[in-house]
Amino acid sequence: MTRRSFFLSVGFSLAVGMASLLSTCSKQQTIEPAEHHLATQVALGWNHLLLELEWHTPGYRPPVSARMFAYAEIAAYEAALPAMYGYESLETILPDYRSLHAKPAGNYSPAAAINAAYAHMARAFFPSAPDAYYRKIQTLEALYNKKLLKNHSQQIIDASAQFGHETAANVWRYSILDSIGHDGYRYNFDRNFVAMQGKGHWEMEQARSEPALLPHWGQARIFVVKQGELAVKPPIMFDEAAPSAFFSEAMEVFSISNSRSTEAIWIAEFWSDDLPGLTVSPTGRWISITNQAIEKSALTFPKVMETYVKTTLALNDAAVICWAAKYKHQLERPSSYIQRNIQAKWTPLHHNPPFPSYPSGHAIFGAAAAQVLTNVLGEQFKLSDHTHDGRKEFVGKARNFSSFDEMAEENAYSRLLLGVHFRMDCEEGLRLGKIVGQKAATVPLHHEQVAILNIKN
Repeated sequence: MTRRSFFLSVGFSLAVGMASLLSTCSKQQTIEPAEHHLATQVALGWNHLLLELEWHTPGYRPPVSARMFAYAEIAAYEAALPAMYGYESLETILPDYRSLHAKPAGNYSPAAAINAAYAHMARAFFPSAPDAYYRKIQTLEALYNKKLLKNHSQQIIDASAQFGHETAANVWRYSILDSIGHDGYRYNFDRNFVAMQGKGHWEMEQARSEPALLPHWGQARIFVVKQGELAVKPPIMFDEAAPSAFFSEAMEVFSISNSRSTEAIWIAEFWSDDLPGLTVSPTGRWISITNQAIEKSALTFPKVMETYVKTTLALNDAAVICWAAKYKHQLERPSSYIQRNIQAKWTPLHHNPPFPSYPSGHAIFGAAAAQVLTNVLGEQFKLSDHTHDGRKEFVGKARNFSSFDEMAEENAYSRLLLGVHFRMDCEEGLRLGKIVGQKAATVPLHHEQVAILNIKN
């Protein structure tokens, strides 16, 4: 059975809403100044490096990574604003954020400004990165400044960079006000957390000696979804009786594990991203996908910055909402249920992550990011995901997709194949992610978007 027919046969598909009237197709041809082309390359270069940094720096688990990317993109977007005609500051959207309302003096280089902003945020978020990767921050910043000297005086570069640094410093101060999320990479585990007791509830696995991961992250700052605005459906009622709906969920995971094809194992491991230090994080994976989509598209520089900031705002909010639900319900993983009720020695393909099962973080991250990318690039956007090219530990060769929707579905489905999630975890994650992604995708940042929103209202 193909990956899509599997989902369609059980009604497990995402519905993608009508794209915004202002969305930009992937092949749109727009004449832009050379400075804007360079600025797009600067944004891409820094997002590639941020992925390397979160990959190799301890503490950058999925919610922490999502948050880091969001604040980095907020800083870059705000630093780029003087070159983004018709766009508004994020202070109209983000709770408690206030722009400096400063303007760069004289001539201005958006490439120099965002280069400085990204570099500032990279140093702020990754002081503990391994030396080799931390030095890459200085190297990349200097590389782009050298390229800029071909078309700008040192005075213009310095003034624009100063604006970028000041803007980023302002965003960093905004980050500090979020006491739960700020510096989250330092506080992954809470050894004093007391989990719910009783059958059906998640228990920390003694063999791995890892405490609960980020049990309080559900209180971190969110951007486009108001606290308490999005209701999470409760999981299926717990029951260990063989004819029950809950038992059927576990039996499906068990049955899939006994008949995994070579492709099923490829899919499961292709999307896993669960091993810190071995791959990017599950949220970073969608930055990798965003990078690849932007590289393939012909988006203008302002649209590139809008895409990055909306995608990362969606990922941040998805992580907070997901983690709040995980620790509210504290549902056990399939393995513990299967071992008690179906087969005592059963294990998933890979180990369980150190946090509760419901809902699936992979599913909500994928659906949220896919909704934003679909809104920008269209419902049919062919992309080969090369995130894991060259891997030796598992089959990392690229997989081909016809849409971001298809990617999000397979990403969610992979958790069943891996054996670490029930179907209900994935379904609810997809549902929540689509809502969060749609909210982020339709945030009005351009004057024309605001006008359309006012007409609709």
